[in-house]
Amino acid sequence: MTDLFDSFLAPLDRETFFAEQFGKGHRHFPGPAERTADIMTLKRLNELLSMTSVWTPETMRLFLDLQPVATADYCARVPSMQGGASLRPDPDMVQTWIAKGASVILNDIDALSPGVRALANDLQQATGGRSQANLYFSMHQHKAFGPHCDVHEVFAVHCAGEKVWNIYEGRDEAPVNHPDFLPSDAERERRAGKIVDQVEMKPGDLLYIPRGVYHDALASASGAIHIAFGVTLPKPLDLLPIIWDAAIKHPWMRADLPREMDAAALKDVLAEMGTAIAGALTSEGARKVAAKAIADWPYAFKSYDLENLVAAGASDSAEPGYTVSKQVKVTRHNGKPYLSDGKQQVEIPGEVARQVNFIMARERVTEAALRAEFPEMSEAAVAELFRNMKSMRAIG
Repeated sequence: MTDLFDSFLAPLDRETFFAEQFGKGHRHFPGPAERTADIMTLKRLNELLSMTSVWTPETMRLFLDLQPVATADYCARVPSMQGGASLRPDPDMVQTWIAKGASVILNDIDALSPGVRALANDLQQATGGRSQANLYFSMHQHKAFGPHCDVHEVFAVHCAGEKVWNIYEGRDEAPVNHPDFLPSDAERERRAGKIVDQVEMKPGDLLYIPRGVYHDALASASGAIHIAFGVTLPKPLDLLPIIWDAAIKHPWMRADLPREMDAAALKDVLAEMGTAIAGALTSEGARKVAAKAIADWPYAFKSYDLENLVAAGASDSAEPGYTVSKQVKVTRHNGKPYLSDGKQQVEIPGEVARQVNFIMARERVTEAALRAEFPEMSEAAVAELFRNMKSMRAIG
């Protein structure tokens, strides 16, 4: 059995991708249209958009020919159950803009579709990063954005229609979400430089673009849909809270600064701070906190399992469940997943990585729940996995 992410990389294997491609350069992975059928289609998108109470001006945005459509031009106030009114995208107004060529962007849809959720979880498990999935619906020859780069790794999955992506020579070094990395449109054009590649995306295709690489895209036909999975990896910046927590425990760091200080005294204070911080960061406690922060970095896109809860409740002899250990975590080392209790670790076989991720994201789990989520697994395979996880004290 192959991981969903692995199926998009085929015929390239995962190890080769991370060794030779990840973080280094873009790559197009053509594939059959059917592999995105369970992720998103035009029909599924129509159903998703029709859940009108889900969408807000923040989660649904419209752009027409590089310009954002004003909120007031596609949203209306609707009565709320609590009284008053809420601002929501209005289907008639949105479709009027689409008819003019506007692109629709749906933000943070990772948990709104089973297929999207499955791929988001796979990407997180493979990379150790956090996924954010945004959907882009585009009309023929109308562009939402000009050349730009992203502050995360981009895995663009094409689901409907066709779109041509331009890859530019420019690349920003390790950009992050900060005003220093928000250049003007003119500056983006300058930084992008020349087009070095054009990729024609069709349903079933995957395009990987490293963080910082400039790109843009233009629909070749109306109704083009792609989902951009932005994967953000943990950075030293994300470990800065460790410094604060350590500083709080240091009496000297909590002491007041002298009321008056000359340049020499201030230099000494900063030097003393550096010594205190360096000592804190090299401690065993800081290492454990940092290791836990990295291991807990990915989101848990959880799902419900009401069918099995109902079935178990109706049964005279409900299937026993297992409690998932809070001490055992899924961690990564050299690109491979492990089950670790902080002292020992066991490598997770690739063929059950998704199943282990599913189990460890829960407080309790049953074999029936695992079979429902992964119907391709035989009863023997499910039983064997649970035996192995009990022997590793991951469940009990």
